[in-house]
Amino acid sequence: MKNLKTLEIGKNVKLTLIPESKFKTNLISVYIQRKLDRNEVTKNALLPGILKSGCNKYKTLGQLTDREEELYGSYLHAGASKRGESQVLGFSILSVNEKYLDEKILGQCIEFLNEIINNPLVIDGGFNEEYLNIEKEILKDSIMSIINDKGNYAMKRTNEIMFEGEPYSINGKGYIEDLDTIDRVGLYEHYKEVLKTSPIEIMIEGEFEETEVVELIKEKFQFDRGNIIDIPKEEYYKEVDKVKEVKETMDIAQGKLVMGYRCNVDYLDEEKYYSLLLGSRILGGGADSKLFINVREKESLCYTIYSTIQKSKSTMMVCSGIEAQNYEKTVNLVKEQVQKLKDGDITESEISNAKIAFINSLNSLNDEIGRISDFYFSQSISKNKSDLDQIKNMINKSTKEDIVEAVKNIELDTIYFLSNNKEA
Repeated sequence: MKNLKTLEIGKNVKLTLIPESKFKTNLISVYIQRKLDRNEVTKNALLPGILKSGCNKYKTLGQLTDREEELYGSYLHAGASKRGESQVLGFSILSVNEKYLDEKILGQCIEFLNEIINNPLVIDGGFNEEYLNIEKEILKDSIMSIINDKGNYAMKRTNEIMFEGEPYSINGKGYIEDLDTIDRVGLYEHYKEVLKTSPIEIMIEGEFEETEVVELIKEKFQFDRGNIIDIPKEEYYKEVDKVKEVKETMDIAQGKLVMGYRCNVDYLDEEKYYSLLLGSRILGGGADSKLFINVREKESLCYTIYSTIQKSKSTMMVCSGIEAQNYEKTVNLVKEQVQKLKDGDITESEISNAKIAFINSLNSLNDEIGRISDFYFSQSISKNKSDLDQIKNMINKSTKEDIVEAVKNIELDTIYFLSNNKEA
């Protein structure tokens, strides 16, 4: 992106400026990165909700809401997400572009966000007990709710089986059994450690004056820093000794099949990685894909079927909804279509359609504020340096030979099937 600039403004605190005049709003985002660790994942998942419930200056949700209204309806957001083998605490504030107002509020918004992050509500050395109990119930409901979405549940179980012994198997939302062991004092002490030791990235997207906003960030955000933890790069290469096949049953109307493949492509090899993405799109990325045409349309074996790439672990998941009696035939047909992809049974039309779909997807990142910020944060934590135009060029110049080279090492690792038929 033109004029994109990244500065180091503190000890492992990066600031990225993303100038964009097409929106009537500005977005300030703060990302705090942790290793995906079974011992702290539930604590981290609780933190954003507690911090957004009240801070030292605005002690209640009502007071926080009033402050948002005073800042012309600014919107405060906080959440935790799983990014590869990292867990990211994200905080952001969306505010009206100052040129549409009679006063300057950008500095006030930055100060407000800093209050949430750096000045939490603390009572007798710990977080507010009431807020903690509320957030525990909210998180518990969120963890339990995954069972209601059988497709997501099947993907979760596939990850647990396929990546057993690897950090990626950890549930980014945390674990219900951990909740009772977390107390308000211990959680606050953990949060202080998080702030001191985590890599932090700040993104500002919108229309602003560069020198002014850099000075505001340096003035308003004051992070107490210690020894910063290292976030190791995910291990992406693994040979498959034996395919794991797991079948489970549940009271569901439609079976959920997930087939997990190891691709063994390093995402730092960007040209090869984007050729791999094209291969996955040709295989199962839309109504013109091999899986859709041959498994759904010709054989009528499934209601839905698609493939998706997990970047950091270099894996591809093929997901479908099928009847239990169609299990064997569907598995075999998926294997057949993957082999055709590896053999180079690819038409120029398939390649062209895949490229158009990806370019359109990249172009859509500019349609909504925040999507570009998130994209560049993802690029940053994966140590990828390419901008959107460079990625488009890599996609456009990828050839059939490049795609075949990228997919040649794809190996089936895990087959997971959730059905209501014990004989399936």
